Amino acid sequence: MYRVRMESCLLLGAALLVGCSDRNTPTAPTVRSLAATAALDRPYTWSLDCSGDWPSRATWFWTDASGAPIGTAGSAGCVPGQTLSGSGVRPAAATGFSACVNGDTCPHTWSFDPAGPFKAQLKGSVKTWECYPSFGSRKGHCGWVTQTATLSVAS
Repeated sequence: MYRVRMESCLLLGAALLVGCSDRNTPTAPTVRSLAATAALDRPYTWSLDCSGDWPSRATWFWTDASGAPIGTAGSAGCVPGQTLSGSGVRPAAATGFSACVNGDTCPHTWSFDPAGPFKAQLKGSVKTWECYPSFGSRKGHCGWVTQTATLSVAS
């Protein structure tokens, strides 16, 4: 009798499991791998081409969606006739770029898709009255001088 009862219980348990199971079991939606969706830091290159009469300076930085600077800022200065170049890293979270060349129209800003490439060019030119050299009451040569430079960035 014990054996029959045991077999009956096992058979009833198996029938309940089969009857309660759902052949269309819900599953979680498929998700792309994190590596495929995550934005990555990107290398970028820059160059600063200087002309005019006086040394020039450029500064730049990457920005997030709120316009706040992120990552490492860049800067360079050069003398007329000189071209400098270098490279850096565009942060993955960057959605904007801000630059200033010779204090002209500063800062100039760009927005871009962080998943795509980015290119920008900014020319800054300033004309100022300078006296050089100036030693006490003795005046040196005075005249208008220009500071002109073009910053190019690509990532």
